[in-house]
Order: sequence, then structure tokens, then C-alpha cells
Amino acid sequence: MEDKKQLKDFLVARFVWRIENFTSSNKSKLYSGTFVINEYRWRLLLFPKGNKVEYLSLYLDVPDAHSLPYGWSRTAKYSIALINQIDSKKTVKKETEHEFHAKESDWGFTSFFPLSELHDENGGYLVNDTCLIEAEVSVPDTFSVSTDNPSDTSVPVDPVESVYIKAESFLKSIPKKSFSSVSDATCEVPLFRDHAILAKGCFNKLISFPLDDLVNPKHETAMIESLSILSDNLSLFSDEQAREIMSLKANFPSTIQDWRDSVQVKVSGEHLWSTFEKTNNLLEDLVKTEEGIKTKLEELNNREKELEMQLEGLKSKSRQLKEERVEISKQTKQVYALAQEQSSKIKGKEPEVDLANKKLEDLKSKWASIKALFA
Repeated sequence: MEDKKQLKDFLVARFVWRIENFTSSNKSKLYSGTFVINEYRWRLLLFPKGNKVEYLSLYLDVPDAHSLPYGWSRTAKYSIALINQIDSKKTVKKETEHEFHAKESDWGFTSFFPLSELHDENGGYLVNDTCLIEAEVSVPDTFSVSTDNPSDTSVPVDPVESVYIKAESFLKSIPKKSFSSVSDATCEVPLFRDHAILAKGCFNKLISFPLDDLVNPKHETAMIESLSILSDNLSLFSDEQAREIMSLKANFPSTIQDWRDSVQVKVSGEHLWSTFEKTNNLLEDLVKTEEGIKTKLEELNNREKELEMQLEGLKSKSRQLKEERVEISKQTKQVYALAQEQSSKIKGKEPEVDLANKKLEDLKSKWASIKALFA
């Protein structure tokens, strides 16, 4: 059950959490339903067996912390009270203020109340195995909404939104009781048939929504409040529907949380898959590039082998020419020696040759004279 009021610069919400079958629960921690103030979603977190201590542990928690934008933060002043259902003067109340953010999305009191006193049969904190926790949360009023002209129809109103407006107006009109007696401590609200019919109309609208629409904080809160009212007016339903109303009341908050958690896992998985696809595409590109390089390298290796064969042929030809040159050099040396020898001989014969040439000329001259006598 949630009660809202506005102080100067602050919006305040009072939320009562009724936990039935408290001692029979085997869960290490319990979450309350979600309540909304100034578009901020909150819930209570309780460790019925203590958070590693022999005390009841109670915290204020941000249920949608995992889906909020990076770097989010919100400040709240709040109190949490363990209601004494026999003597309201023994109600235990603790107050604090905290700035909530991603690393500290829940904050409160680890050693709130000794477990031994909580389970005292005559203590008044567990009556008929039911525990009552009350939280009052105030947050800065960062949104200003004018209500001077509620009849203004310049903006069309969605039919479902109209149901919410009527439901909120009805809930605000319900008188709030103090915890001055045992019956007050249960926070039971007198519900008239027209109020129940209004809640049923809201419920009929909401039950037709898909779950991903009910995750909307406004829809979720409306459903929780409708179920709270309808659970006290089960005569409006068939027996089977009445059982389902009670089941929904108990399980709807955890169902919505399971949906959010599953969506988060799905989104995370899709992100990982998207990242994997990009990595896989990059890997395929790199493999193709490597294959191209490998092909070019094989071509160069083949070319290298061809050039090596050509080089080997050139080396063989070079060796052959060198061998031929050595042979020619030997012949040249022999011919050169012969030429030198002949040159020496020619130089010794030159006077004889000159004399012989002179004699020949003389003989030619004499013979010419003899020829002339007989001409």
C-alpha cells in the first residue's frame, strides 16, 4: 500500500509492506512490490535471517538499477520502520539519507533489529506469522506539474491513462490509518464496491497488456494496487479467477522482475552476438587477406625458383667461358712466345734482306740495260 504527499521541494511516499508466512519462508532475501515517486522506482529489500548477522537486515533498493543510463544517481531521504502490532510505541524506526548509484543501488541497515527479539512470540513484531514494514521516502521535486485547470481538454487522454487517473484519485482519497492499535497495524482499508469495480476495470485493461508493456513502472504500480484492492473483493470473480487473483498478487512483482532480468540477459546476449558477428567478419576479412598474401608469396616463390634456375644457367655459362678463356690464354701465351722468337730472328736478318733487295734492284737495272740493246 502506498501513500503520497508533497512537501516544499520534496515529494514523499509512504509504503507499507505486509509479509505473511514470514517464518515459513526459506528465502535468504525478500523484495517488496515496487512503488513509484516522481518517476523513480523503489522497493524494499529484507533479509529475514540477517545479512551475515544475527539481525533483521532492511534496505531501500532501486529495482531497475541495471537498466538505468550510465552514470545515473538519485538522492533520497527515507525511514524504515518495523511495526509493533501490539504496542505502537515499540515500533522500531530508523532514518537515513543516501545518494544511490550503480555501485550502491541499495542502502539501509544491516543490523536493523535483533532476530531473537523479532521472533519473540509476545514481542508484537510477528503476529499470526505476519510482519509489517513501513517505509517513508522523500525525493527532490524535479518535476513541476500544474493542476490549476484539471478540466483542460486541449490534450487528448488515452482511455487507459484515464483509468489510471481515476484509480490514483481513488487511492489518494482513501483515509490513512495510524498504527494506534493491532487492527490499525494491519493497514486494512475499507473498500466499497464502487472502488472495487473501478479497480476491476483497471485490472481488466492491464491484464490484456503483453508483459513488456506491464514492465512500464506506471502499469506495474497500477497492477499491484489493483490486485491489492481486488484481493479483498474476490466475490467479483469466479472461484478459479479468485485463486488466480491471489496468485497474481503474490507473484506479479517477481514475475515482472524475472521479465526484466530475462530482457537484460537477452539484451546482453544480443550485444555479445553482435560483437561476435563483427569480430567474425573481421576474422573473415583477415583470413581472406592472409590467403591473398599467401597466393602472392607462392607466386614470388615460384618466380624465385625460376630466377634461381636462370642464375644457375648463367653461372654454368660463366664457368664455361672462364674455362675457354684459360685455354685461349694458354694458346695466346704460346703464340706470343713464337712471335717474340720470330721477331728476334727478323731483326737479325734485316741487313741481309736490305742487301738482297739492293742486289735485286741492281740486277733489275742491268737486265733492263741489256734488254734495251736488243730492242
